[in-house]
Amino acid sequence: MPMKTLLTFAIATAITAPSALAQTDAFIKIHDSHGRHPRVTEITFPGNTVFPADYDAIYGHGAIIENPWVGYRVYMDNRQSLDLYAKTTPRLEIDQTCFYTTPQQLAEGYGCDVLWAGKSVAAGSFRGWQNNQPVTIDSVATRTHRVLNTQSIEVEDREWIYNGKPVHMIQRYSMLPDSRDLFVEISLEGYSPTDLFCTGIQKLETNNEGFIDKKGYAGSWGSNVPDKAHPELVETVGLGIEVDPANLVRTIEDPLNYLMIVKPDAHGRIRYRVSAAAKRQKDGFKNASQWFEYLKNNTKNK
Repeated sequence: MPMKTLLTFAIATAITAPSALAQTDAFIKIHDSHGRHPRVTEITFPGNTVFPADYDAIYGHGAIIENPWVGYRVYMDNRQSLDLYAKTTPRLEIDQTCFYTTPQQLAEGYGCDVLWAGKSVAAGSFRGWQNNQPVTIDSVATRTHRVLNTQSIEVEDREWIYNGKPVHMIQRYSMLPDSRDLFVEISLEGYSPTDLFCTGIQKLETNNEGFIDKKGYAGSWGSNVPDKAHPELVETVGLGIEVDPANLVRTIEDPLNYLMIVKPDAHGRIRYRVSAAAKRQKDGFKNASQWFEYLKNNTKNK
């Protein structure tokens, strides 16, 4: 049976939570009306699933990965946006909060969701590039999120109709226990040699400061309200991105983003690295100058 005719989503075998000594974690949890939210290793939806049925079926709205400093979730929808969670104290904790930190947990020192993605590329989300603007991952046969291990997750899109051709795409996101970076590798098959894509980081809603370098790296710092139902909860965030020079076409700004226009290498791969921090972290970065100095000292694109 062709994948596009599937009528139900598939769920793979569950995996257990990490030990207390683990320094990375990756998981998908099913949204369970009984509040159990079991972990699974893989979930696939047919491409014609009507939003937000797929998005809401996952507790956390997508696959999640974290290390002691930050965590990310990838939305299970056509945006596939990377959303950011930051810690107050370095540790693993998103298994307990799942991005939905309660007032009591905040008072106890837990971190929380610190970014409002909106229509931006958020913190390194991958997009198509058409008509001089980012485009989301629409018109797919199936969309899959999977957990490879405690350090890596994947998003797979089969038959993404891009510039008239069915493209097979796998996005792999990985974290190490001793680095605040998120390492991204996009693998593409079936694209045209002239196809371009993009990634980048957003400009923060309030008091944004930022830069973009033509060599392929950028940084931003500012404040935003991640949960619009609670405008009193303001988070100050730093974002950074660095693209492999082999993939870089050009850098541009638009009203929402610092963008990297990219193309696959000879093996159909696009690689980049995302960095993030939040002012809420004790003994962390407290202003744009500190954050930008960190990014510029750590870039390889010099």
